[in-house]
Amino acid sequence: MASVEWWIWPLILYSAGLLAATDALWQGRTAQGTVAWVLALLLMPALALPFYAFFGSRRFRAYRASRRRKDNRLGAIERHVRQSISDYLVSPDEVSTPLQRLFRLPLISGNETELLINGKDTFNAILNCAQTARHTLCVQFYTFRDDALGQHFSDILCNKAAEGVRVYLIYDEIGSGGLDDDFLQEMTDAGVQVSRFNPIRLRNRTNLNFRNHRKLVIVDNHTAFVGGHNVGVEYLGLDPDFGHWRDTHMRISGPATLAFQLSFAEDWYWATGQEPDLCWDAPAPAGPREIMCINAGPADYYESASLYFTHMINSAKRRCWLVSPYFVPDQTVYSALQLAGLRGVDVRIILPGISDNWMVAQANRSYVASLSRAQVQFYTYTPGFLHQKIMLIDDEWASVGSANLDNRSLRINFEIAALVRDAGFAREIEAMLEYDLSKCEPTHVDERWWKQLLARLLRLLAPVL
Repeated sequence: MASVEWWIWPLILYSAGLLAATDALWQGRTAQGTVAWVLALLLMPALALPFYAFFGSRRFRAYRASRRRKDNRLGAIERHVRQSISDYLVSPDEVSTPLQRLFRLPLISGNETELLINGKDTFNAILNCAQTARHTLCVQFYTFRDDALGQHFSDILCNKAAEGVRVYLIYDEIGSGGLDDDFLQEMTDAGVQVSRFNPIRLRNRTNLNFRNHRKLVIVDNHTAFVGGHNVGVEYLGLDPDFGHWRDTHMRISGPATLAFQLSFAEDWYWATGQEPDLCWDAPAPAGPREIMCINAGPADYYESASLYFTHMINSAKRRCWLVSPYFVPDQTVYSALQLAGLRGVDVRIILPGISDNWMVAQANRSYVASLSRAQVQFYTYTPGFLHQKIMLIDDEWASVGSANLDNRSLRINFEIAALVRDAGFAREIEAMLEYDLSKCEPTHVDERWWKQLLARLLRLLAPVL
């Protein structure tokens, strides 16, 4: 018996590695990531297996299973929404057609928007509007801190719950790490329905790598707020490490609010196993603007976030301006940017001068250097930390949301954005970005060989940055 024991454990280990490598080959979405996992699992199973168990799968299987189990009900809600806003559904064109097939609902007309370009304006607008809620208040943030801003927000949620408003709060347990249990219990005791997005329990043990990065507030069924701000005093520019904080949010009023509410309902069902009690009747039209809810995530059949950015960049005929605090694009987005620059599109990308991720900042250099040769222009924002996620395409398409141009946002995180087709809104975004550009310097790439070598080495880690 003892003579058998010496080989049984290596056999089990390498068999497990082979099974995991087969799973990685079956589930993988990119050649680069799949090859890396397969080689690691076959050659170093003892080291690679624990990492693959928690971080390997790119398909959020439990969420997809939850979605399938609830498809009949969610499908019924979606059909009700389509019927109630049928007068505002916009006929697809060459730009919106593929997006309509990637996301639940098409462009919706009859909306008004307000651009919110700093933390003070954003949270004044959100909190003032929240206090007007009459029947429902849905709140979803990647980061929700127990600080002065978080306490004020919590007080409003508790007060609305005490008035009989149905209040729902989803937070991400990694993005909101360290949130005090007493802080959450106070809201629960007041009647706020609170849930982590991806509770750390046995059934979710292999989903810890998937984060809900969405920032979304919905007041009743008529107003939605979406953008880059989280709940924390740093977003008000009060963090001494970052100082001035540049971010953008937007308010949406009108029928398109229901598309964002549908996204929230799906997340709430995954987190709790229950449907939120929401109103699905269409609000009155508020303005002329057409809006599509871009709610991308790893549970989608396609790489929806990557395809979204790639398609919009490819559709640009005159201009493509992008803002992202983390710029480590995948190959499809990278190639789309190259082609846009080469065909003469005015491609400008604004990056932060201050970074909270050293590895991403170093990896940036390789992309900046190579894309600059394709006439892509890079600018560095100098007054403080740049956190906004903006896209402006030509003179009528603009997007405000939560997704960065990195692998985590493009493939792993759940993200949300509002895509607006309106010349007036595009001019507002243009004016905002022109002001930001006036605070920028052309991005300087350190040409020293060892800096470039470091950038190229870190570029190899792009799928995990």
